[in-house]
Amino acid sequence: MFDWVTVMPSSPLESEEHGSYSLYVFCMTTYGEGDPTDNAQDFYDWLQEMDMDLSGVKFEVFGLGNKTYEHFNAMSKYVDKRLEQLGAQHIFELGLGDDDGNLEEDFITWREYFWPAMCEHFGVEATGEKSSIRQYELVVHSDIDAAKVYMGKIGRLKSHKNQKTPFDAKNPFLAAVVTNRKLNQGTEHHLMYLELVISDSKIRKMMILPPQPK
Repeated sequence: MFDWVTVMPSSPLESEEHGSYSLYVFCMTTYGEGDPTDNAQDFYDWLQEMDMDLSGVKFEVFGLGNKTYEHFNAMSKYVDKRLEQLGAQHIFELGLGDDDGNLEEDFITWREYFWPAMCEHFGVEATGEKSSIRQYELVVHSDIDAAKVYMGKIGRLKSHKNQKTPFDAKNPFLAAVVTNRKLNQGTEHHLMYLELVISDSKIRKMMILPPQPK
Protein backbone atom coordinates (compact mmCIF):
# COMPACT_ATOMS: atom_id res chain seq x y z
CA MET A 1 0.00 0.00 0.00
CA PHE A 2 1.16 3.59 0.49
CA ASP A 3 4.10 4.18 2.81
CA TRP A 4 2.84 7.46 4.29
CA VAL A 5 0.01 9.94 4.37
CA THR A 6 0.39 13.66 5.00
CA VAL A 7 -2.43 15.63 6.66
CA MET A 8 -2.27 19.36 5.97
CA PRO A 9 -4.43 22.48 5.68
CA SER A 10 -6.32 22.85 2.39
CA SER A 11 -3.61 24.70 0.45
CA PRO A 12 -1.23 21.97 -0.79
CA LEU A 13 -1.75 22.60 -4.52
CA GLU A 14 0.20 25.86 -4.48
CA SER A 15 3.34 23.77 -4.90
CA GLU A 16 4.08 22.81 -8.50
CA GLU A 17 5.64 19.51 -7.37
CA HIS A 18 3.04 16.75 -7.61
CA GLY A 19 4.38 13.21 -7.57
CA SER A 20 2.91 10.50 -9.78
CA TYR A 21 1.70 8.73 -6.65
CA SER A 22 0.25 11.86 -5.04
CA LEU A 23 -3.44 11.96 -4.27
CA TYR A 24 -5.17 14.92 -2.64
CA VAL A 25 -8.32 14.15 -0.67
CA PHE A 26 -10.30 17.22 0.41
CA CYS A 27 -12.89 17.02 3.18
CA MET A 28 -14.87 20.23 2.82
CA THR A 29 -17.67 21.67 4.94
CA THR A 30 -19.96 24.61 4.19
CA TYR A 31 -20.71 27.57 6.43
CA GLY A 32 -23.67 29.96 6.35
CA GLU A 33 -24.89 30.88 2.88
CA GLY A 34 -22.65 28.46 0.99
CA ASP A 35 -19.43 30.03 2.30
CA PRO A 36 -16.12 28.36 3.22
CA THR A 37 -15.16 27.87 6.84
CA ASP A 38 -12.52 30.19 8.31
CA ASN A 39 -9.69 27.70 7.84
CA ALA A 40 -10.65 27.13 4.18
CA GLN A 41 -11.08 30.80 3.21
CA ASP A 42 -7.52 31.24 1.87
CA PHE A 43 -7.81 28.06 -0.19
CA TYR A 44 -11.18 29.21 -1.58
CA ASP A 45 -9.76 32.62 -2.53
CA TRP A 46 -6.76 30.95 -4.15
CA LEU A 47 -8.97 28.65 -6.23
CA GLN A 48 -11.00 31.60 -7.48
CA GLU A 49 -7.99 33.69 -8.46
CA MET A 50 -5.45 31.20 -9.77
CA ASP A 51 -5.09 29.92 -13.36
CA MET A 52 -2.47 27.20 -12.76
CA ASP A 53 -2.63 24.12 -14.96
CA LEU A 54 -3.30 21.22 -12.61
CA SER A 55 -3.00 18.49 -15.23
CA GLY A 56 -1.52 15.40 -13.61
CA VAL A 57 -2.92 16.23 -10.17
CA LYS A 58 -5.17 13.48 -8.79
CA PHE A 59 -7.80 14.44 -6.27
CA GLU A 60 -11.01 13.48 -4.53
CA VAL A 61 -13.55 15.42 -2.48
CA PHE A 62 -15.88 14.39 0.31
CA GLY A 63 -18.39 16.97 1.53
CA LEU A 64 -19.65 17.43 5.08
CA GLY A 65 -23.11 18.95 4.77
CA ASN A 66 -26.69 18.98 6.00
CA LYS A 67 -29.71 18.80 3.68
CA THR A 68 -31.83 20.95 5.98
CA TYR A 69 -29.78 23.94 4.80
CA GLU A 70 -30.37 25.62 1.45
CA HIS A 71 -26.76 25.50 0.26
CA PHE A 72 -26.20 21.79 0.80
CA ASN A 73 -22.50 20.93 0.44
CA ALA A 74 -21.90 24.06 -1.67
CA MET A 75 -18.19 24.22 -0.87
CA SER A 76 -17.43 20.59 -1.71
CA LYS A 77 -19.32 20.92 -5.01
CA TYR A 78 -17.41 24.09 -5.87
CA VAL A 79 -13.98 22.63 -5.05
CA ASP A 80 -14.78 19.50 -7.05
CA LYS A 81 -15.93 21.48 -10.10
CA ARG A 82 -13.15 24.07 -9.93
CA LEU A 83 -10.34 21.51 -9.69
CA GLU A 84 -11.71 19.74 -12.76
CA GLN A 85 -11.83 23.07 -14.62
CA LEU A 86 -8.14 23.54 -13.82
CA GLY A 87 -7.27 20.14 -15.27
CA ALA A 88 -7.03 17.99 -12.15
CA GLN A 89 -8.12 14.37 -12.47
CA HIS A 90 -10.87 12.62 -10.51
CA ILE A 91 -10.10 9.22 -8.99
CA PHE A 92 -13.67 8.59 -7.88
CA GLU A 93 -16.98 10.44 -7.71
CA LEU A 94 -17.74 13.33 -5.36
CA GLY A 95 -18.98 12.19 -1.94
CA LEU A 96 -21.79 14.15 -0.26
CA GLY A 97 -22.28 13.47 3.45
CA ASP A 98 -25.54 14.48 5.12
CA ASP A 99 -25.45 15.32 8.84
CA ASP A 100 -29.26 15.38 8.86
CA GLY A 101 -29.05 11.62 8.34
CA ASN A 102 -25.88 9.78 9.35
CA LEU A 103 -22.70 11.51 8.28
CA GLU A 104 -20.41 8.72 9.43
CA GLU A 105 -22.33 6.07 7.51
CA ASP A 106 -22.34 8.28 4.40
CA PHE A 107 -18.56 8.52 4.61
CA ILE A 108 -18.09 4.79 5.23
CA THR A 109 -20.31 3.92 2.26
CA TRP A 110 -18.41 6.34 0.02
CA ARG A 111 -15.06 5.09 1.28
CA GLU A 112 -15.88 1.45 0.54
CA TYR A 113 -16.12 2.31 -3.17
CA PHE A 114 -13.41 4.99 -3.21
CA TRP A 115 -10.75 2.71 -1.73
CA PRO A 116 -10.77 0.01 -4.45
CA ALA A 117 -11.03 2.70 -7.15
CA MET A 118 -7.90 4.36 -5.78
CA CYS A 119 -6.04 1.05 -5.55
CA GLU A 120 -6.96 0.20 -9.13
CA HIS A 121 -5.84 3.60 -10.39
CA PHE A 122 -2.40 3.38 -8.76
CA GLY A 123 -2.00 -0.35 -9.44
CA VAL A 124 -1.67 -1.35 -5.80
CA GLU A 125 -3.43 -3.83 -3.52
CA ALA A 126 -4.89 -3.25 -0.07
CA THR A 127 -2.83 -5.29 2.38
CA GLY A 128 -4.14 -6.86 5.57
CA GLU A 129 -7.66 -7.68 6.66
CA LYS A 130 -7.93 -4.45 8.64
CA SER A 131 -7.24 -2.13 5.73
CA SER A 132 -10.86 -1.06 5.24
CA ILE A 133 -12.66 -1.79 8.51
CA ARG A 134 -13.10 0.23 11.66
CA GLN A 135 -10.43 -0.39 14.25
CA TYR A 136 -11.14 0.22 17.92
CA GLU A 137 -9.34 -0.30 21.17
CA LEU A 138 -11.29 -0.59 24.42
CA VAL A 139 -9.83 1.48 27.24
CA VAL A 140 -11.59 1.49 30.63
CA HIS A 141 -11.01 4.71 32.61
CA SER A 142 -11.74 4.12 36.28
CA ASP A 143 -10.49 7.52 37.48
CA ILE A 144 -13.11 9.69 35.68
CA ASP A 145 -16.13 11.21 37.41
CA ALA A 146 -19.12 9.51 35.76
CA ALA A 147 -21.26 12.60 36.33
CA LYS A 148 -19.03 14.55 33.94
CA VAL A 149 -19.08 11.98 31.13
CA TYR A 150 -21.07 12.84 28.01
CA MET A 151 -23.66 10.10 27.63
CA GLY A 152 -24.53 10.71 23.99
CA LYS A 153 -27.88 12.38 24.47
CA ILE A 154 -29.26 13.94 21.29
CA GLY A 155 -29.21 17.74 21.09
CA ARG A 156 -26.85 20.55 20.18
CA LEU A 157 -25.46 22.83 22.85
CA LYS A 158 -28.34 24.55 24.72
CA SER A 159 -30.80 23.46 22.00
CA HIS A 160 -33.27 22.39 24.71
CA LYS A 161 -33.28 25.92 26.14
CA ASN A 162 -33.16 28.00 22.96
CA GLN A 163 -35.52 26.44 20.44
CA LYS A 164 -34.68 27.48 16.86
CA THR A 165 -35.55 26.09 13.44
CA PRO A 166 -34.75 24.00 11.50
CA PHE A 167 -35.53 21.08 13.79
CA ASP A 168 -34.01 17.67 13.15
CA ALA A 169 -32.67 14.64 15.00
CA LYS A 170 -29.83 16.69 16.50
CA ASN A 171 -31.93 19.76 17.21
CA PRO A 172 -35.23 18.31 18.51
CA PHE A 173 -38.39 20.33 19.01
CA LEU A 174 -39.84 20.14 22.55
CA ALA A 175 -43.51 19.56 21.92
CA ALA A 176 -46.10 20.10 24.65
CA VAL A 177 -48.14 16.99 25.48
CA VAL A 178 -51.83 17.95 25.80
CA THR A 179 -53.24 14.41 25.97
CA ASN A 180 -51.57 11.33 27.42
CA ARG A 181 -53.92 8.37 27.86
CA LYS A 182 -53.35 4.64 28.23
CA LEU A 183 -55.53 2.61 25.85
CA ASN A 184 -55.00 -0.92 27.15
CA GLN A 185 -55.55 -2.38 30.60
CA GLY A 186 -54.34 -5.42 32.55
CA THR A 187 -50.94 -5.74 30.91
CA GLU A 188 -47.40 -4.61 31.58
CA HIS A 189 -47.15 -3.17 28.08
CA HIS A 190 -48.40 0.37 27.60
CA LEU A 191 -50.34 1.35 24.50
CA MET A 192 -50.60 5.12 24.74
CA TYR A 193 -52.64 7.76 22.95
CA LEU A 194 -50.77 11.08 22.72
CA GLU A 195 -51.65 14.51 21.38
CA LEU A 196 -48.74 16.91 20.83
CA VAL A 197 -48.67 20.60 19.98
CA ILE A 198 -46.27 21.15 17.05
CA SER A 199 -47.92 24.19 15.44
CA ASP A 200 -44.81 26.40 15.88
CA SER A 201 -42.27 23.84 14.71
CA LYS A 202 -42.82 23.73 10.90
CA ILE A 203 -42.31 19.98 11.20
CA ARG A 204 -43.68 17.74 8.44
CA LYS A 205 -42.29 14.41 9.61
CA MET A 206 -41.94 13.50 13.26
CA MET A 207 -39.97 11.07 15.43
CA ILE A 208 -40.80 10.96 19.14
CA LEU A 209 -37.92 10.72 21.62
CA PRO A 210 -39.19 10.20 25.17
CA PRO A 211 -36.99 11.58 27.97
CA GLN A 212 -34.57 9.08 29.44
CA PRO A 213 -35.45 8.05 33.01
CA LYS A 214 -33.11 9.47 35.64
